[in-house]
Amino acid sequence: MNKINYLTFSGLLMCLAGALMLISENIGVSTSKIFVPLSFGGGGIFAYLFASANKHHSLANQYHTLQGIGMIAFAVLIAIGPKSLDGFLQFVIYFMLLFGIIEILFGFMALNTGGKLKIGILISRFIAGFFNLIGAVLILATSATDLITGLMIAGILIILGGIAFIIFSLQLGKLQKKA
Repeated sequence: MNKINYLTFSGLLMCLAGALMLISENIGVSTSKIFVPLSFGGGGIFAYLFASANKHHSLANQYHTLQGIGMIAFAVLIAIGPKSLDGFLQFVIYFMLLFGIIEILFGFMALNTGGKLKIGILISRFIAGFFNLIGAVLILATSATDLITGLMIAGILIILGGIAFIIFSLQLGKLQKKA
C-alpha cells in the first residue's frame, strides 16, 4: 500500500486528541474545544488521503474513506455541538459506538471478499471494534456519576485507538516491504 505515513499521522493526531482530553482540566476547556477537534479533523484528513492513495485496494479504500469522513464529521460536530462536558461525552459515546460497529462490519466484509487476507490485521480490526463498543458503554456508565472520570476514560481509549492506527500502519509497511 502506498502513503502509509498518512495512516501513521492519522494515528498520531488521534493520540494527540486523546492526550488533550486527558489534560483538558489543566489547559482549559476552551483550549481543548479548539485543539481536540483540530486533531481529529487532521487525523480524518490523513485517513482520507491514505484512502485516496490506495484506490487499487477497494476494501481498504472504502474503509479508510469512511474512517476519514467520520473523523472529520466528528471534529465538526464536537467543535460546534456540545455546550457542556456531558454533551461532549455523549458525542464521544456515539462516535465510539459507530466506530466500533464500522470496525466489526469491515472485518466481516473483509472475510467475505475471499481475497488474500492477513489474519493478524483482521483480528486487530475485530478487537478494535469490540474495544470501542465496550469503551462507549464504560464511558456512558462512568460519566453518569463522574464526568471527569468519563473524560479520562475517553481520552485513554482515543489514545489506544490512535496507537492501533499506528500499529496497523506499521503492519502494512512490513507487508509492503515483503511484496
